[in-house]
Amino acid sequence: MLRLSILLLSLATAGAATLDLDRAPGYALAHNPTLAAARLRIEEARGRLRGAGRLTNPELDVEFSQNTRMPERSLGVAITQRFPLTARLRMEKAVSQAQLAAAEAEVRDAERRLIAEVRTAAVKLLALRAQREIRRQQLANSRDQTEFVLRRVAAGEASSAEVALLDLEGRQLTVEMLQLDAARAALAGELRLLLGVSADEAVEISGTLPPPGVVPGKGVAGNERADLEAARHSAEAARQTIGLAKARKWEDVGVGLTAGGERTEDAPEGFSNDTFLGLKLSVPLPIWNRNEGAIAEATAAAARVGQEADALAFNIRNEAEAARGEMAALAKLLAEMDDGLLPKAAQVEEQLRTSYGTGQTPLTEVLRARARRLELTQVRVDALRDFHLARVRYDSALGRPATRTK
Repeated sequence: MLRLSILLLSLATAGAATLDLDRAPGYALAHNPTLAAARLRIEEARGRLRGAGRLTNPELDVEFSQNTRMPERSLGVAITQRFPLTARLRMEKAVSQAQLAAAEAEVRDAERRLIAEVRTAAVKLLALRAQREIRRQQLANSRDQTEFVLRRVAAGEASSAEVALLDLEGRQLTVEMLQLDAARAALAGELRLLLGVSADEAVEISGTLPPPGVVPGKGVAGNERADLEAARHSAEAARQTIGLAKARKWEDVGVGLTAGGERTEDAPEGFSNDTFLGLKLSVPLPIWNRNEGAIAEATAAAARVGQEADALAFNIRNEAEAARGEMAALAKLLAEMDDGLLPKAAQVEEQLRTSYGTGQTPLTEVLRARARRLELTQVRVDALRDFHLARVRYDSALGRPATRTK
């Protein structure tokens, strides 16, 4: 908590939304307005808990009567307090405590989902930047190649058609870069909403996508995930609600203290004043309404919530394993490309460029080899992006805190 506070303070003083994969989730947790509104649910639940399990307010009854023909009158006062015959108040408290715990877990789950969304957007932005950098480098190579071909055309060793091919390649790369810029602008807008950044403030994710790293092993459970904890607390609240519904079969009994005074005429003695004290007991009988409907509803709700919690635990295990399996497959693909395919493609392109310089290979072969290497490089960036997206899903499925995707 102290580290997060220091981080948020430093971000506030910096005043710029330039973040990396480590800092973006913490920034979103501190500034996202939807999450701030969701946190108020905890205060609502605390308010319900504060009012749960309390006796009803006592009742004050006052009765006065006056004889219209004689100066005789009476005044009665009664104070009645109702008490439950069952453990209803304790059960109401237990239900509210479980609901508060569920609300706190639901807010943590909202934080978990927000972290996953921010990390997903950040990974995609870094992948778009990498794709754009690949095309920028290709465009620079294409311009260098164009200058070389122009010199050969001037020397009568190449035709102007080769210059046109290189110009077409450069225009295509420029268009692709513009398309990536448009996609980045749309994604930055989504990330701005997640981070809680104003529309007039720029959002930038610094750094690059790190290497894949070690793929986690099997056997993780994800029992600490917040939505599963919320489901378990909701199931506990539902079970307590069954007992509460049964307890409400008996309404509260009323116990009261009465006091009254009466002024009457007793001929021939005259008027006399009498004072009375008494006790009052009111016991409602469960004859017409035994709360059967509420009991049946609470029983069905408890069964439903319990099954939903079991289904969620099952889904969590499958989500985590699916993401882990995808990470393992993509890690193998990246290793194969880095160790063999990409170096071989670069070697072939370089050989063809050298051969073209000596007039042994047509330019079309060089361009085909360059396009092939560009395609393979793009595939690698996409695979690295998908690996980190799978890592985000894996961490989110297990309810892990925000960490760098590595």
